[in-house]
This record gives sequence, structure tokens and C-alpha cells, in this order.
Amino acid sequence: MDVFIDYPRRLEKIREEMRAGGIDLFIGTRTVSLSFVAGAFIPWRSTVLVSSDGYVSLTTLLIDIERMKHESWLGTIHGYAPLPGMDLWDVTVHQIRALGLDRAKIGVEIGHSPRGNTGYLFATEFDLLRQALPEAVFVPANNVVDRASYVKEPGEILLMRQAAAMADAAIERVKEALCVGMTEAEIAGVGEMELRRLGSSYHWAVTGSSEVASGYRASWAMNGTTPPSTKLIQRGENIIADFHPCCSLYYSDLAHNFIIGEPSAEQARLAEAFTQTAETLVGALKAGNTVGQVYRTVYDRLSALGYAGYTIPSFGHGLGIMGHEWYPAIVDNDEFRDVVLQEDVIEVAFLAMAVPGVCGMRLETPVRVTAGGGEMLCATQPVLTVIED
Repeated sequence: MDVFIDYPRRLEKIREEMRAGGIDLFIGTRTVSLSFVAGAFIPWRSTVLVSSDGYVSLTTLLIDIERMKHESWLGTIHGYAPLPGMDLWDVTVHQIRALGLDRAKIGVEIGHSPRGNTGYLFATEFDLLRQALPEAVFVPANNVVDRASYVKEPGEILLMRQAAAMADAAIERVKEALCVGMTEAEIAGVGEMELRRLGSSYHWAVTGSSEVASGYRASWAMNGTTPPSTKLIQRGENIIADFHPCCSLYYSDLAHNFIIGEPSAEQARLAEAFTQTAETLVGALKAGNTVGQVYRTVYDRLSALGYAGYTIPSFGHGLGIMGHEWYPAIVDNDEFRDVVLQEDVIEVAFLAMAVPGVCGMRLETPVRVTAGGGEMLCATQPVLTVIED
């Protein structure tokens, strides 16, 4: 699918953030930064360099150089190998010195996150940089790409709509196939086969690819990560199916809830509260609202319905290019509380409710922030699907 992405404008947005922080050179190591700058799938420990005066490069593992020349738009691509003088940081530092930026103010991506594969600078790497460039000044620069990639351009939104359509199709295939006696792994395979058929190139590593849970595994307290198991589906159990397709480096994230047979009264009550809360959340993702306001609106609805104690106190996370699955999260903390939602930001509306021994339900769906409220990119609605047995 040919979609226009304005890479020069993307670099200018990065440089605008650099200028705001007085940064002469940005070193990106996080997955989101590699993807956003290079426009290619980069699985290896790598760096992108962006200077304030026009230089941009990618340094990645030597075995991927030819693929990068084909897939990335960048004209300057270096290879490295785990050999003396050819290591990632040898090659990166050599470029910095060649640019005359060994005494510059250099932005690096240091920090931490609940996500395991973010790509923050390692402590050993930071020590190496400071030893190799003793006259440089290093400053935290996580916000450079976070802010530059926050509002999505039209081509990005189009690719995310394509990924969303793939996710909808996977849920439809699961709905058609679901029956007593299937394993959770088989359900995952049904959905993943459809995603691959439609062109999905990658499934997130954040949660171990697709997630499927049933029965007691779907109703664990907090309703956390649920990689599929060999557990057999039984009558009366609820099932969570959660797929993460990727279209040209851009993600979707869609979780849907099923039950085989008529729901019990308790299950039906939870399902109704879940749907009401989900609708509240999507509506609150409105341009001008702060993350804190969205959080409080959703939490108040849960409290009124009596399910606040059964729900993860986190109601969303960022979404976009590969690696952009965090900024900003809809949580009540100092990092994100005052972030203002802007039009054409994409957030995953997230809701995980579980009453142990009764039922667990999960919502994840990409939502475009608009002036009038959230626009769901997926057509799949947050209503429990009942499968007749």
C-alpha cells in the first residue's frame, strides 16, 4: 500500500524539539525513535543521529544493511558488528567526532518504563559515551520523539485504519470459528492466519504477540497479560481475544470479549457496566481534555457502577509507529496527568475489568482524538458477543 509520509517534515519536528531544549545532536535508541526516523523495521540494537544542522543517519547491525538500503528512506546508513573498532558505539562515536560535535550538547534517551523492549540507553552505553566524549554535555531527550510523533499526519492515520480493519477481520474469523473444545492457542491461530492473509507484517512483542484467555484465565484479578495456552474452551466461559496487527510499521490493538452460552446474571451485569464505561472512555478522548480529566471521568463512572475495585486503574496508552505504545498513557501520575489531548492523536482506549470466579472483560481499541470526542478506528464495538452453543 503506497502512502505518503512526509519524512523531511518529520525531521523538522524533531529539530524543533531539539531547538527548544538547546540540543545540538540527538541520539535515538528507542524502538519508536528508530522507526520514526528511519521508516523501517529495525529489530537490532541501533542508533539514529539527528543533528540540528541537517545530518541524519542510521547505524544498525551489518547483516541488515542491504535490507535497510531497500526499506529505509535514509541516505546515510552505517553497519556495525560486535568486533573491536566496529561495535555500535565505535561507529556512532566516530560519526559524532567527524561532525565536530564531540563538545556539543547531546540528547540521549535515558529513563525507564513498564514496557520491557523500549530501547532506553543502557547504563554501560551511557558510561561508554561519557568516556569517549568527555567534553560533551549529555541531557535527557525522551520528549524529542515523543512530542514529534504525538499528533499523527494523514498518511499515518490511513495506515492505522488499515491495521484496524485487519484487527476487525481477525475478530470476525474468531467469532465464526469459536466453539467448545477449541484451545486458546487454536483461537489465536485463527485470528493470526487472517491477519497474515491481509498483510499484517508483525505482531507486537510487548505482550508476546496475540493474547487469548478463557474461563479462570480471563477472570484473574487485574486481567493482565494473557498469552494463549493449551486450555480447552468450555461452555459458559467468557473468552478474551486480543490481536495486534501491523501495517507498514503502524499498529492496531483490538481486544474483544465472547461467551459461549447464555451469560449468568453476574456476567451480564459486568458486561453492561463494561459497555457503559467503554462508551464513557471513548467519548472522553476529546481534544482539549487533559489525561487527568479523562482518567477521572472514567474512574468516576466505574465508581458509580460499583466496579472501580475490579478494574485496572489505567485507561489507555499511545499508539502509532512501531515502538510508540506508551506516550501518553491514561494514568493518574505526574508524567502524564497534565498532557493535553490534541486532534489527530491516536490513543488505545483500554479497560480491563475482572471479577474472579465470574468473568473478565478487556477493551483495547484505537481511538482518534477529535474536537467532538473519540472516533474508534475499529468497527468492532465494545459489546459482549454471545455465541450460542
